[in-house]
Amino acid sequence: MRAMRLRALMLAAVMSGLIGCDDGEAVEDAGASAEDGAVAVEDAGRALDGGRTELDAGDALDGGALTPDAGPDDAGVRLGANAWIRAHFVDAPAYTGTFNSRRRIETPALVHDADACCAKYAFDPQAREEPDVREIGFVDVFIHDLVSSDAFGGGIQSANASGLTLFLADVIVEPNWPAWRSYSETNYDGLVLDHSAAFYAEDLTVRGWNADGAIDNKAPISQFVRLTLEGSGHRGIRFWRPGPHYLVASDLRNEGAYGEGSLLWFRNCDTVEVRVWDTTFNGESTVPGELISCDEGSGPNIVYLTDDPRTTGEMHEMFSY
Repeated sequence: MRAMRLRALMLAAVMSGLIGCDDGEAVEDAGASAEDGAVAVEDAGRALDGGRTELDAGDALDGGALTPDAGPDDAGVRLGANAWIRAHFVDAPAYTGTFNSRRRIETPALVHDADACCAKYAFDPQAREEPDVREIGFVDVFIHDLVSSDAFGGGIQSANASGLTLFLADVIVEPNWPAWRSYSETNYDGLVLDHSAAFYAEDLTVRGWNADGAIDNKAPISQFVRLTLEGSGHRGIRFWRPGPHYLVASDLRNEGAYGEGSLLWFRNCDTVEVRVWDTTFNGESTVPGELISCDEGSGPNIVYLTDDPRTTGEMHEMFSY
């Protein structure tokens, strides 16, 4: 008890010496181009991760010195993928705010705390300028109620930044496309990952996609943690590349009201590998056969892991940050 009182007194003394200051954040209005018509803010100076003054209330006095408390209270605490993405893109141009038409964004870039609607493609990453760093992050983003005048569309597309790596955390995609009819009429998706190199997502939700795929996944590598699919559509996730792909702690559903009603579609079932841990498929712990669709081959290699792959070093570092 005496040690706890000393700790509280020490913390109060330190805190009383801190003076609040402006974090130096500079924002400038990136404006909406005549082509895009979007309202956006480009954040040119976000606070650096690690640039904050932080106190660990678990510090303990040891012989009169303030020393770190290595006790169990701090063990296993994650900042999360959201924090990793923000830190990773701290020097990149950032876009935030409300977007009501297609937004073309040069990579590298961070889209954060954004609401986007009413476009054929809400976000359309580009790779036309230096530096040629083909990465983009999305955190705390809501994409909804998309509109297309032809048979194509999606919340995010990657076709104009070949080799793009995408990082997502706390993103909801609810396009509310028309119900599936055919590829000539309703070739709409939640996300369209043409020509992408890798896709990493934590706490991504796709619901109300209705048309073709919730995720049209053409990335050679994709890793999902706490992915949620809700609603109905022709297909859930379309896997075009062999992988390995990961589905971890996720809940995938396709209620089957439209089209084929499959949950996992594979371009080639003989070459693909999907590694699964703690994930349900329409409520089942393994994928029901009727929810699997193969364009070529049969019997995809779906590996049900016995250990959480986030703890084995095989997944991207953002999932253990």
